Amino acid sequence: MLMISRAAALMDHRRMDVTLEKSAAAPTLDMLGANADEYPWPIDPARLIGWTQAEPTHARALSIKAEAIAAAGYTGAGAEDAARILPARRLVDVALDLETYGNAFLRIERDRAGRILALARIPAWSVRRLRAGGYVSRLWDGMREQKTVFAADEVLHLRQPCQLPGWYATPAWAAAAGVIELLDAITRYNARFFEHNAVPDHIVTHTGGTLSDAQKTAIRDFFRTEFKGLENARKTLFVSLSEGQTLDIKSVAQANDGRFIELYKTAREVLPAAHGVPPRLLGIATPGALGGLSEAREQMHMFEVFTLAPRRAVLRDALAPVFAAAGIGDWDIAAPDLTPPGTDIAALPQMVAAGIMTPAEARAWIDLEKSARSQKLDRARLIAELLDAMEG
Repeated sequence: MLMISRAAALMDHRRMDVTLEKSAAAPTLDMLGANADEYPWPIDPARLIGWTQAEPTHARALSIKAEAIAAAGYTGAGAEDAARILPARRLVDVALDLETYGNAFLRIERDRAGRILALARIPAWSVRRLRAGGYVSRLWDGMREQKTVFAADEVLHLRQPCQLPGWYATPAWAAAAGVIELLDAITRYNARFFEHNAVPDHIVTHTGGTLSDAQKTAIRDFFRTEFKGLENARKTLFVSLSEGQTLDIKSVAQANDGRFIELYKTAREVLPAAHGVPPRLLGIATPGALGGLSEAREQMHMFEVFTLAPRRAVLRDALAPVFAAAGIGDWDIAAPDLTPPGTDIAALPQMVAAGIMTPAEARAWIDLEKSARSQKLDRARLIAELLDAMEG
């Protein structure tokens, strides 16, 4: 903000005192702050949500991880009973809370005899731990706040592994919060550029004599209406001045657009590392990468081993005591099928020869139309012919 001392200007019209004041950052608006009887989060959930809304790559990474962790549902003999206690789609919601906030909360619902009936998700952003013990959830129903207090044994608190001590875990991606804010600032800066007529700000100075009202109006209207938008780029303003008069138009904005684009690209490449998500799943092509099937296969393998499986283990270990108390055993959270395209088809002749499936069943696995789309039509036909020969 630029402030001009009017008093100094009045005392001496040839001298102007200028004070440069640095604007302070706007205070964070807490969507749901902690009361005195509650433990505050290390990072307020409102900020975590704000970062999610500010950067699409970040939001996409959270969704991909949650779906990959839990969307396959359960496996094992107790899978059906596990889904009855906590449906697979609700399990994805819990995984999304865990990835977004570093914490997830489930209410343990029991019957009158104390038997566990179900696990119900409590939105993580609404929950605070009480200093006296237990938890409180505060939700807004559109008219007033709905406050619900839970005893400690009514709530299952799931936490991400975290280096920081405290009552709540901090999500691992929070280390990239500055990058997310930088990307948001670059986006908003460029949006403001186009909001302001797609041209930078200017200062128009006039010396010598006095401009007529018509001249002032013409200059003002030019910048307000004519010098506006991409379709009006490179227009020329002609002003007729009296002898001795000069008109100077100076740009006060810096030409940072090109540098901002490069900075945006570089900063966005930090997010896959922060989330442990393969860049190609986020629509980011790594420079120098071949992009072939082997690369994708290796990326998905590392994604499963170092990101998904550990987080799946956190969910499984947290749910295991509750499921055991409900009499559910022999269950696990299923991992996604990471078999590369074409691998199943290539193994069909061997499976038929071993008697694992009949030729008719194997033939049903061969989708010629899908194989044609993936440029494997000849291979599929060859395998089909092999199966015919084996059947004959």
